[in-house]
Amino acid sequence: MKLVLNSISFHNCPVKERELVSLTEQDRLFALARMGAQDEINEAVILSTCNRLEIYLHAEDDFDCVSFISELIRHIKPQAGHIWDKFKQQIEGMDVVRHLFKVAAGLDSQMIGENQVLAQVKKAYSESVSLKMSKSLFHKLFHTAFRVGKAVRTQTDINCGAVSISLAAVELAKSKINLADSKALIIGAGENSELVAKYLVKSGLENLVIANRSTEKAKEVIARLKTGQIIDLSEAANVLCEADLVISSTSAGKAIVKHDSVADILPKRDKPLLIIDLAVPRDIEASIGRFKCVQLLNIDDIDERISINKQKRRTEVPKAQKIVAEFTENFIYWLTERAGFEPAVLGKEHTGFRNQLDQPLRH
Repeated sequence: MKLVLNSISFHNCPVKERELVSLTEQDRLFALARMGAQDEINEAVILSTCNRLEIYLHAEDDFDCVSFISELIRHIKPQAGHIWDKFKQQIEGMDVVRHLFKVAAGLDSQMIGENQVLAQVKKAYSESVSLKMSKSLFHKLFHTAFRVGKAVRTQTDINCGAVSISLAAVELAKSKINLADSKALIIGAGENSELVAKYLVKSGLENLVIANRSTEKAKEVIARLKTGQIIDLSEAANVLCEADLVISSTSAGKAIVKHDSVADILPKRDKPLLIIDLAVPRDIEASIGRFKCVQLLNIDDIDERISINKQKRRTEVPKAQKIVAEFTENFIYWLTERAGFEPAVLGKEHTGFRNQLDQPLRH
């Protein structure tokens, strides 16, 4: 038997092509069922995210995994078969183990240390279990991957600090004001604005107002958040003068809150106002930042914060890699010495592997 991974990912396949090969949950369950009907395949897991499509197989040595999976992809996604054929890669044995552990640790992500991928790996495994396509080898392999992901995130700072614009904006706001006692105005109701609102509410904000040109779209956001008020965009300047925090992210293409609209009101404020403008071109006229009560920040300030956080994460990579290596060593030991699997599962270069430490997994 052999351990095989066939995949495409952001490393080698552009998103405009990768998204065409993405598999829905129904697609994945269908594919797993087809694999289960194949005598030569013993176990299978399919991990499909925005950044990767990975198909893990434990199959007979002489089974042509590449051809089988290519045919299966063409059956499920007829228009995308050529994309899979163009970008697919295959690794085997020990390299599969090491790769999965790196994925679970967030070391193989576009954004180092991101947390979402670990939940996605768990979901992929659960789907496999639901169709009885994970057995002794994959049970151990994926549960060890979950432990790798947890160990890396608890023993290093690889996921410290926000690296998305929306979360970084909220973290910056939290460092300057007490959200629980504040009133926040969100200008815009697009994806970034909704994420900002979501993170603010999660951080304890109770007084939220959303201003948007389309109040219907704002209502949808409020419905999903289960909190907040809605105002028309034309009222934003008035509420801005009452708020403690304003975060704006629209695609208006020009300033929508202008100096003249707040010139008579802002000088009368006794308390400070933090404004974070995430739009490009900017939503908030720059001269508003000249009022004594106002601290006006823009996307460059957020990018600087994100860059600092990214660098912090990069410095944690060696620690994370060491944890991955330790788990990989111990998994090989379990596989070859304790579980009775043939060493060939790991590939020719590891058929003679012997771990000197006769002890259980260390983490």
